Amino acid sequence: MLRTPCKPGLPQRDQNRAGRAELLQTPFSKFERNIRDQLGRMLGGAGFDAAKDIEGITVNRWAHGYAFAPNPLFDPVWKEEEKPWVIGRKPFGRIAIANSDAGASAYTDVAIDQAWRAVSELRRG
Repeated sequence: MLRTPCKPGLPQRDQNRAGRAELLQTPFSKFERNIRDQLGRMLGGAGFDAAKDIEGITVNRWAHGYAFAPNPLFDPVWKEEEKPWVIGRKPFGRIAIANSDAGASAYTDVAIDQAWRAVSELRRG
């Protein structure tokens, strides 16, 4: 099950910010109610009863799913050093930034690559 909140009509980055805020502000009770309702509607005809058949619900509120990714339709062509994610991951003393945002992509492999880059920067520093 997946829910990707956004605000159609806004620019992509503004949609991402609005979606991240909505995701983090949504109480668990609303997720639970919606999950039970959806499963009941999908599986109720086959005898599923949310009240007795669900033992637990886990909700992953991964706000990093909204990591900014450049969009060539709307974003300028930046020089490497002007890219927002490159500027944002610049080391500060012995502090290095490593996450999916630092690689402009919401995938785990990107976060791992950024961790490698950050550690390498600290070693060179």
